[in-house]
Amino acid sequence: MADASASATHFSTRRSRRSFWGYVYALPAVGIVVTFVGYPLGSVVYHSFTEWDGLSSPRWVGLKNFKALWHDPIFLTAIKNNAIFAISVPIIVVLSLVLAYLIHERVPGWRFFRSTFFLPAIYSTVVVGIIASVVLLPEGPVNQALGAVGLSGLERNWLTDTNTALGSIIAAVSWANFGYSVLIYLAGMSVLEPQLSESARLDGAGFWDILWQVYAPNLRRVIELVFVINTITAFAYMLPYIFTITGGGPGYATYATEYYIYDAGFSSQQLGYAAAMGVILAGVIIVLGFLQIRMLTRVRTA
Repeated sequence: MADASASATHFSTRRSRRSFWGYVYALPAVGIVVTFVGYPLGSVVYHSFTEWDGLSSPRWVGLKNFKALWHDPIFLTAIKNNAIFAISVPIIVVLSLVLAYLIHERVPGWRFFRSTFFLPAIYSTVVVGIIASVVLLPEGPVNQALGAVGLSGLERNWLTDTNTALGSIIAAVSWANFGYSVLIYLAGMSVLEPQLSESARLDGAGFWDILWQVYAPNLRRVIELVFVINTITAFAYMLPYIFTITGGGPGYATYATEYYIYDAGFSSQQLGYAAAMGVILAGVIIVLGFLQIRMLTRVRTA
């Protein structure tokens, strides 16, 4: 009994020592997260309840900023535009899956499509925005192409027309993010057993049947990842595109919440008001991400 008790004590001591050193080795990473993530988040939440211009001392105003947001037409327009961006996410998810499948199956021209759609992924978002703004100018390639095929009646100033400005940004963002989505899908397809598609072909499945009945069911987790990433992009990564393509115009037609946060915080020095928008935006992203994962999980287990 004494030997067993001594052995248990030794095991417990050894385990405690290993746990202690595990915590020690984790401390630098925890410190970095707290310093560069935790503290800024806490600061934003605190300043969302204040009036602050970034220079003077913040003045506590409670829920005043949040109440003002619900009566701010610019903020409501920005939220609506973010929702429109989010509606385009399923289109990106499906089209990038189809493109990844075509590249994976090496259809004629697959190298061209691979380079064409992944090219924006290696550029910064600012460069992509500048390219899009040039392409969509009144004398740009889009209008020139329309005129060349006899569709000059469709030519317009895409970035100053309130009916097309928002759609132009959605098209630019979709093009910019296609490469990442396609790459993720290709990584998922590369680990699937080739026998799955071969067996389906032997059973008489067609080219597209294999995509929807073999690949898609086995890539559900990958589809979830692409869905969540693109949804977060629709709410939290629009600033550089809007800034370089339309500047929020015409009027407020292409304002998104992230752009309004920048405008209110750095152009109008309403940092407390901008912080309140940031808190709401973070909450929307967290809730949407959670709901998407729950919904897609139920679909996968159904």
